[in-house]
Amino acid sequence: MNLLCSLRNVDESIFLEQQSDWIGVDRGTLELLNHQIIPIAAVGDFDSVTEKELNQIKEQIEIEPVKKEKDDTDLALAVNLAVELGYSEIKIYGATGGRLDHFMGAIQILTKPEFLADDIKISLIDHQNIINVLKPGNHRISQVEGMKYISFVPLTSNIRVKLEQFKYELPYTTLEQGSTLTISNEFKEGFEQPKVTVELGNILVIQSKDK
Repeated sequence: MNLLCSLRNVDESIFLEQQSDWIGVDRGTLELLNHQIIPIAAVGDFDSVTEKELNQIKEQIEIEPVKKEKDDTDLALAVNLAVELGYSEIKIYGATGGRLDHFMGAIQILTKPEFLADDIKISLIDHQNIINVLKPGNHRISQVEGMKYISFVPLTSNIRVKLEQFKYELPYTTLEQGSTLTISNEFKEGFEQPKVTVELGNILVIQSKDK
C-alpha cells in the first residue's frame, strides 16, 4: 500500500507503480488523480487544496472530508485506514520537507506500539531518505539502490545493538537515547545484506544519500 501526502521531495517515478494500491492524503489525492491514478480511498480535511481543486477531486471520486478540529493528523488517519483494510506494508511518500511538527508526527506513527506489535511495516520515503523501524531481533538489511549511508537512531535508552558487515562494524554496544554513535555508517562493498542485531528496544533505520 502506498500513501501520498504531497509531491514534496518525491521522485515521480513512484507513479509507475500503478499496480499498487494508493490512498490519497489530503492534497496527495489531487496529485494522484493528476497522474491518472485512482486511489482506493482519500483521507483528510482537504485544507491544502483550493475550492476549485476540491471540486476537481469530487468530480472523480467520492470523498468525506474530516473536520479540521480532530485528534489525529490526516496521515495518521490514512495509516489507520490502511491497517484496518488489512495492509501490513505501508509506504508513505511526500511527508517530509515541510513542517517539522508534521514530520515528527510521521515518525511517531512509525513507532506506534500497536503497529510494531502487529508487525505492520511502515516506511517514510523521499528522494533522499528511507526511514523505518527495527524491532528486537536479527535483521538483514538490503541496500536500496542509490542510498550510500545508513544510520541507526535509538528510540529509547539501554538498547543493545550489534552491526556486522557494514563499513563500520560494531560489537554489542549499549546505546542511550540521544547517542549519535551509529549515525552515518555506510554499506560495505561485497556484502549485499549486512546484519543488524537489536536487543531490548526499537531503533530508527535511515538509508540516505547526498543530493
